[in-house]
Amino acid sequence: MPQFIATCAKGLEYSLVDELNSLGMENPKEGLSQVKFESDWKGVYRALMWSRIASRLLYPIASFEAEDEDKLYQQISIIDWSQHIKKGNSFLVNAQSYRSKLSHTQYISQKTKDAIVDHFRELGEDRPDVEFQEPDVVIHCRIRRNQVILSIDLAGVGLHHRSYRMEGGSAPIKENLAAALLLRAGWSTEQSNLYDPMCGSGTFLIEAAMIGLDIAPGLNRDYLGLWGWHQFNPKLWQEVVDDAKARKTEGLKRTDLNISGSDINPRAVKNAQLNASLAGVDEVVKVKIAGLDQLTQSEFSRDGLLIVNPPYSERLGEREEVESLYSQLGELLKSKFVGWRASVLSPDKLFGHAIGIRANKIYKFNNGSLPCELLNLEISENNFVERKNNDEVDVDFKSKLSEQAIQLCNRIEKNFSKLKKYLKKENVSCFRLYDADLPEYNAAIDVYDGHLHIQEYKPPKSIDDGVANRRLKEIERIAAGVMQLPLKKVFVKQRRQQKGDWQYQKTKSNDFKSEKNYFTVVENGRKFSVNLVDYLDTGLFLDHRNTRQLIANQSVGKKFLNLFCYTASVSVYAATSGAVSTTNVDMSRTYLEWAKRNFCLNNIDLKQHHFLRENCVEWLQNMQGSDEKFDVIFLDPPTFSNSKKMDSHFDVQEAHVELVEQCLNLLTNKGKLFFSNNFSKFEMQFQASDAINVKEITRMTQAPDFSRRNLHRCWEISFSNN
Repeated sequence: MPQFIATCAKGLEYSLVDELNSLGMENPKEGLSQVKFESDWKGVYRALMWSRIASRLLYPIASFEAEDEDKLYQQISIIDWSQHIKKGNSFLVNAQSYRSKLSHTQYISQKTKDAIVDHFRELGEDRPDVEFQEPDVVIHCRIRRNQVILSIDLAGVGLHHRSYRMEGGSAPIKENLAAALLLRAGWSTEQSNLYDPMCGSGTFLIEAAMIGLDIAPGLNRDYLGLWGWHQFNPKLWQEVVDDAKARKTEGLKRTDLNISGSDINPRAVKNAQLNASLAGVDEVVKVKIAGLDQLTQSEFSRDGLLIVNPPYSERLGEREEVESLYSQLGELLKSKFVGWRASVLSPDKLFGHAIGIRANKIYKFNNGSLPCELLNLEISENNFVERKNNDEVDVDFKSKLSEQAIQLCNRIEKNFSKLKKYLKKENVSCFRLYDADLPEYNAAIDVYDGHLHIQEYKPPKSIDDGVANRRLKEIERIAAGVMQLPLKKVFVKQRRQQKGDWQYQKTKSNDFKSEKNYFTVVENGRKFSVNLVDYLDTGLFLDHRNTRQLIANQSVGKKFLNLFCYTASVSVYAATSGAVSTTNVDMSRTYLEWAKRNFCLNNIDLKQHHFLRENCVEWLQNMQGSDEKFDVIFLDPPTFSNSKKMDSHFDVQEAHVELVEQCLNLLTNKGKLFFSNNFSKFEMQFQASDAINVKEITRMTQAPDFSRRNLHRCWEISFSNN
């Protein structure tokens, strides 16, 4: 009996096994994101028509080992392709590779295509054309550890295409994933009442209706890779189609099915109604415009299933907003859906916890590349969980700590105790409290005047996501407890290695539109606007606290130039200390506006202060030979950038000598250049000479809260006649 492979999203393998068993397939065996099985051809046609979960259905025609392109080409070229591709037909090759010497999938596809085309040429026949849109035959080449499986893709495209969704929301869930989650939630032809309060384009509603009405997901497809394959049996396929049509006719007689949904977005509701009509289930699916707070108790008097995919943080905004939405959803379930079952998608355990209802079953799966959970809930008072108020300080935060968490608590308390005398003496309210002191808790914790900013360094791949999430939660709870702050004043980010833009790259577009994310802190009598939400960095580099004061002392009555100025906090120090002028250069409009905001907070007249939106490297080059000179220059470039705003990449190690030389050309005879950077492996290559003094002053610029791990190095450079 022929063997086949059905692919699926990660986490749905066992659901797919159950479905294939129910469809009469034999010996289904799950693997990673796939299930192998045996079947006769009518059974395979039935699987193509009725599988609600599978992504693709593959028919393997050859398997062999190939460690290089020649072996791949040779093995593919000896296959009798005339059995699969008819004269005049088109084809397409898709490729996958995992831990193999042949790793470039586009090259694998090209080599496979060449072998197929050359096969027909050697037979003296016309070569088939490659077609990217709905080709007659789709070839799938999968290489895993140098082992090749070559298959006919009987689906041709993803089986999630049901030919009904013409309009989607901003990030609609795939149809086959929606169907799989409905089945995981317990929805079947035996159920009759379903509701989705954030229905988006209506995918859950439509898939639920198709299950409830026994409508085959493949009945309305207008394309399958099977149809153009040389061995396609139209008569056998028609038998499967006729059976599906008969079952649909019978299913549409059902009168007790009640499927409804709502969404706060009018456009989403319109799209859902259109999609339901295209799917032929608009008589069953009812959708209206409503937010969670607009739903009334009378609408939900019967038991049923509520299923919902709330907007993730990528779509809605910041974490606390998403967590608040899940909390609001939990209150809705508790007040209006007692006695129901609910299934809620969550990309983060913290969001699931915010619902405040204990899950009786949790299923893990991938929504695209995003790991998620399906939380199955019984809406009963016995399962309600009392959540701590984020507005209150957790005075009991030390209870039930693990042994590792106790060590973290002790370390944070010890660090704070050591810093207290310094903080009080210098009147410092923004400081670093902890910086990955313990390897198990790999994060930096900064205090910003009654707020906590936690940057979790990316955990290694060897650390399980669940363990990493638990440790992060412990960091939040313990840090807030030690500092006696409510959790609503804790902000968490995961800092990843930057690949191509400045170190203060935004995490989302904001441009001061969300004023609630900005607040003012005071440092040495100066005021600064900080934002702990929208950007990887906050607007104030705490490790440069001493640097700012040092430059301020040098700037009295002087002209000051600040290159790569960011939010110009150093310039604020200089201006408030009596600098006659400051020139601030940066490539970002957002950060220059932020800089002006900082100046205004300190009541600095902007007339003598200039803010230039320029590429600093190009600006310095253009200023060479200029008569304009500066008494004090601060040069603090990023480590690396290949930003699209630049013509070429920037590397501080490669560029610093030329930058320093160009800055010296703009420096007065008695002026001083302060050069700093935060590249941990930096080697200073600009050398002192008889004419130029070079002195490293990193220790002078290092604050006590950064004594364990200083983030920058700094040099003072001046002319010897100074």
